[in-house]
Amino acid sequence: MTTATRKKTRPAYQKILEAARELSPAQQRRLRDELAKMVGVRLVRPAMTAAAIRRGRRLAKAVRAELAHAKSESLDATMRNLRGRAWS
Repeated sequence: MTTATRKKTRPAYQKILEAARELSPAQQRRLRDELAKMVGVRLVRPAMTAAAIRRGRRLAKAVRAELAHAKSESLDATMRNLRGRAWS
């Protein structure tokens, strides 16, 4: 009997390295070039302009008003109703 999991298993680093070594030099260069194109995640400080702060306060007020009219008791239940099952 096999067990199915939702989570995809990642190949071990060693297996990936061995597979990359089996590529031709041209394919290795292409792989290296493609990997170089991938951009890492950067954190950017939010804008602290007066307009951005006003917009943030307006959005927060709108969210508070929407949550005040919500029929559920918890934030999780409200978000589930608003967005569906993807929230959890």
